[in-house]
Amino acid sequence: MLALAAAVACQKMPDKVDADGECLVFTARSENSDFSQYSTFTVVDSVLVIDGSHSSYSKNSFASALVSEVRKMMENKGYQYVELENKENADLGLQLTYIMDTDYFTDYVGGYADSYWWLGYPGYWSPGYWGTWGGWYYPYPVTYSYSTHSLLIDMADLTSAQGEDENLPVVWNAFIDGDVLGVSYYDKERLLEGIRQAFAQSEYLR
Repeated sequence: MLALAAAVACQKMPDKVDADGECLVFTARSENSDFSQYSTFTVVDSVLVIDGSHSSYSKNSFASALVSEVRKMMENKGYQYVELENKENADLGLQLTYIMDTDYFTDYVGGYADSYWWLGYPGYWSPGYWGTWGGWYYPYPVTYSYSTHSLLIDMADLTSAQGEDENLPVVWNAFIDGDVLGVSYYDKERLLEGIRQAFAQSEYLR
């Protein structure tokens, strides 16, 4: 049975033994962001897959299903979709990262200056994909652990000032924890339900 749990910034994930077999959904946001000021969005049409020290971009049916579900959830919230080739006209940009065979812990509770571990991971999304920003900016701390086959969703504010000295602000992200034993890469229904829960518990997205 699928079990879903909400979480906010600074909340630690339950013990991995206790969470065995469950699908845990965590979301965090910038408290300074007014999501009603945004009206348009776009989604990267591929999913970055990180498997140990290797990474690749996937556009297979599994990845497409996840991307399509994120788009559907955003449209259900009232945001208008912009084709990826016209991303310069979008207020928000979303990207998905699928983690395989990795087991790390993060503990950044000091403030927004700290970077998440995956920002330096091989092949992780570059802020240059969206524009000319020099780096990433998460205006909220998060503490959790995760197991294999987890999904990350980042939402970036594309209306912010660009430049090599400017950072691209990530105003919302979601983390869907994978099975402790390692669920199948093609267990998409489990992750699709996690995506729905991530948006359902983020009532401020509208």
